[in-house]
Amino acid sequence: MSKITDYARFLSHGFPFKAFPRDIWLICLSNIIGAFGEGLYFWVFPLYIRQLQADYVQLGLVFSALYGASALVLLPGGFLADRFDRKKILILGWTPWAIAPLLYSFAQNWTQLIPGTICWGLSMIGVPAVNAYIITSVNDKKKLATALSLVWSSYSLSYIFAPTLGAFLATVIGMQWVLRLSALLCGLATAVFVFLHSQHPRKDKAMTREQPMPSGGERRLWRKVLVWSFFFMAVTFLVTIGRTFVPTFLAEHVGLSEFYVGLFGSINFAGITFIGIIAGRLGDRRRKSSVMGMCLLLYISSMITLLYVGEPTILMVIAFFYGSSVVVGSLVSSYVGTIAPESKRGLWVSIPQTLSLLAAFAAPYLGGYLFSQSPFYTFLMSVTLILPLVAFALVLLKE
Repeated sequence: MSKITDYARFLSHGFPFKAFPRDIWLICLSNIIGAFGEGLYFWVFPLYIRQLQADYVQLGLVFSALYGASALVLLPGGFLADRFDRKKILILGWTPWAIAPLLYSFAQNWTQLIPGTICWGLSMIGVPAVNAYIITSVNDKKKLATALSLVWSSYSLSYIFAPTLGAFLATVIGMQWVLRLSALLCGLATAVFVFLHSQHPRKDKAMTREQPMPSGGERRLWRKVLVWSFFFMAVTFLVTIGRTFVPTFLAEHVGLSEFYVGLFGSINFAGITFIGIIAGRLGDRRRKSSVMGMCLLLYISSMITLLYVGEPTILMVIAFFYGSSVVVGSLVSSYVGTIAPESKRGLWVSIPQTLSLLAAFAAPYLGGYLFSQSPFYTFLMSVTLILPLVAFALVLLKE
């Protein structure tokens, strides 16, 4: 027993398992189930859109509709998260997420995918509630970046296996049945939220009177939130321009089969999972902006390799580092959540998410146009313009 105790103590020193309550782990469980369902189709979704007679610009339009619908609901989601039971908001928000792949499965051409993309976008109304729920549940705010990275890394954990399996199943049972299986798993993930404790925003007026935030102090924090949010918006725009078309590039220009495109996605999300956990730990101990800069440098190096190396074995190696840019979002959310007033936390956290999705709304259409001219235009624009943002994160972005 002493050896088991010593081993548990060793693990706790490396990762604070006991710092997180039961509800955090239930959210992780929901993420694992739901992301596995979504991961069965989402990485190879561009290939499915192409099969429904969409050209590159129309492919971009489908994703623009998806991200546009998402951008419209985040601020209302933040407003709701600051006023109502966050558990109910999560269940309400995740329900259309489960409906989306079911609608996709009945599409006969690319335009019929739009109702499903709107459902997927509506589900984002629950994201501010998730972040607010996590931030409120973690007592030790010094571990907040770790907690958020853990929760969102649990989401990408299922993506390690799902894209490869989904691509394989699509060749056996067809993409329509893969999408229906996805809907079932996303519905199960939504049902997990039933077991969460209700969490109402605090309305302790006495505590508010005792610890008022000076108006000047709030304005200073508000300016920081805007700077971090616009930084994240710019990063999202440039990353999404290229990311939307990576599966298509691998299939149509590198010549990988659908299975190997799925394998690339699996390895990519393995990188997001493990890099995300490491970045979260580093973000709790060092400047989050420096960690974000390092993640973006990994993204740039992997994109350059992707462009100029067509060897499948090497591509599978760089896939691990390719998704490092995704980690930036959890670090931004952890910073904004830490400095946000308790009564406005859901709304403040939704601001960088809304701006990033507005950027993601515009990026696929531009990416599709550039890709139709030459795939290299799409990826080179992403890499070249993101370099100044790396310098800004490493040198100028303050906490």
